[in-house]
Amino acid sequence: MTRKRYVICPTRRTVLGGTGGLVAFGLAGCLGDDSSSHAIGGSDGIYIAAGMPALWDFARQVAGDHMTVVDLVPTAQHGHDFDPGPGIVRDIEDADGFVYMRDFASWQDDAAAELETNDDVHVIDASAGIEFFDSPAEDNDEHWWMDPVEAQTGVDNIAARLSEIDPDRADDYQENATAFNDELEALHEEFEAIVERASRDHLVVGTHDSFQWWHRRYGLTIDSPIGTSPDGEASARDIERIEEFMADHGVEHVLYDIGEPRHLANSIAEETDAEVLPLSPVETQLNEHPQVPDIESDWGYLDHMRNINFSTLEEALDAA
Repeated sequence: MTRKRYVICPTRRTVLGGTGGLVAFGLAGCLGDDSSSHAIGGSDGIYIAAGMPALWDFARQVAGDHMTVVDLVPTAQHGHDFDPGPGIVRDIEDADGFVYMRDFASWQDDAAAELETNDDVHVIDASAGIEFFDSPAEDNDEHWWMDPVEAQTGVDNIAARLSEIDPDRADDYQENATAFNDELEALHEEFEAIVERASRDHLVVGTHDSFQWWHRRYGLTIDSPIGTSPDGEASARDIERIEEFMADHGVEHVLYDIGEPRHLANSIAEETDAEVLPLSPVETQLNEHPQVPDIESDWGYLDHMRNINFSTLEEALDAA
C-alpha cells in the first residue's frame, strides 16, 4: 500500500467560514445579534460577559433570570483560538462581570489583567482553585471543564462571584449552582456507566485534543497525532504511529472536534477502514452540523455532552 502524506490544510478559523470576518463586540451589539453571540434574558440590567461557550452556559445556569449572560465567542467560531482583537477590553468594560479561564486563551488572560484595575467590572476566574495536571497530551492541561466533577468547582466559583455582584439575590445564585451541580453529578455518573459497560478504553482523536481530563477521571486512553496544537500538522510518522495504535487496541473509530476541520480524521479513517464520529469540547456553538442534525446554537454543556459526546463514546467504546 502506498502511504500518503497528511497535513491539516485549513485552520479552525477557516473551517466554518460562513460567518465571515470577526464582528465588533460592544455588548449592545452582542445582545442584539444572535449570529455572533448567545444571551439569556435578564430583566435587572446586570450583564455578564463570558469568554467561551462552556463558561457562558455555566454562568447562565447560575444567573437564572436575574442577569443577561453574553458569550463573546460568535456562533461557528472555536473558543480556543478565537481572537477578538485589542478592542475587547473596551467592550467588556460595559459589563458588570467577565467570566474567563486562566491559561486558556491569551486574550482572556490579557483582558483579565487589564480589567483587574477597573472597579466596575468583576473579573471571575472560573478556574480558581482547580489544579491543572500534566496530561499525556500537554503539560499543565487546562481543559478541566470536560470533567463533570471539576466543572462543579467552576460553577461554584461563578456563583460566589455573581453573589458579590448582586448580593441581594445571593441565595438564588447559590441555589441555582447547587441544582446545576446536581445535574453535573448525574452526568458524571452516566459517564461512569458508559465506561463500565464498555469493551474498549482507547480512543483516537484526529484533531486538537481537548479530552485528556477524561483520561484522569475515567481511565480512557486518548491519542492524537497533533496533540493539543490548534492548527498543527501531522507527519507521515505521526500517522503511522496512530495507525499502529489503532491496530494494537482494536480502535475502529476516529473522533474529531466539531469545531475543527475533519480532513485529518477522514484521512486516518480511510487508511484504517474506520468510521469518523464527532466530539464536542463545548468550545463551539453551531446552528447546523452534518453528523449532529438537531444541534442548536443555544445548546448548553449538558446538551453537548449527552447528545454528542455520550452518543459517540457509546459507539466508539462499544458500550451501547
